[in-house]
Amino acid sequence: MASWNRTNEIPYPTVWHRFEIRNPSTGTCETYRVQDLPPDRIDDAIRHMCEYFLRDEPICASLNLAQDPIGVEEITAIWRSIAKQRCIVVCYEEGREEIVGLNMLTVVSKEDPPFDNKFESCAVKTFVGSTLYMTNEAKLFERYQHAKGFLSAWGLSVHPSYRRRGIAAQILTARVPICRAYGLPFSATVFSHPGSQIPAAKIGFRDVFTMKFADLARVGFQLAVDVEWNKLMVLEIE
Repeated sequence: MASWNRTNEIPYPTVWHRFEIRNPSTGTCETYRVQDLPPDRIDDAIRHMCEYFLRDEPICASLNLAQDPIGVEEITAIWRSIAKQRCIVVCYEEGREEIVGLNMLTVVSKEDPPFDNKFESCAVKTFVGSTLYMTNEAKLFERYQHAKGFLSAWGLSVHPSYRRRGIAAQILTARVPICRAYGLPFSATVFSHPGSQIPAAKIGFRDVFTMKFADLARVGFQLAVDVEWNKLMVLEIE
């Protein structure tokens, strides 16, 4: 699916970002780190994404993807495939190994073959198809002609117990040092909900291509979501 490979010159796993956030329940500051997902936590990461991302992400929720056994199998295969690039990042609270959050990162290269959207699950076909439609309409390699690749993602999730603390923005912040280490000039992702669009904007992502979900329905993607806009957003790396 992807032609980019991480070089051995970049240590793996690497801790990309550390931050402190006050716990609203206790009032104490807690320290977290965002690091590469270790290979022995891939299964745990996929369980997290199946339990929380598929349930809560607006497009997946509207398609009932979490209740689609074939769809879960096919989206899991996508995550396992991108895990081979060793780009996925996980957030931990220091001193604990519980998964606080995940970003299923992948590097998209200009040389990549067209993404094969021949899925058996209609839900996965719609989820992947709408994401690829937004990305293709943005014409990123035409906008950034010097770029050979960019950092993207197939899902951002924070554990429900840790939400509304600003952790999503901190996970997204890790993309800056990651892009610099990988030599990538920008990161681009389709964000489908204000819960990810707002923190993305706070750290410097800007709208490049947006569509109302009602307009996506007119081009063939029937999505009964409770939000108005789907956004392809870009973070340029200085």
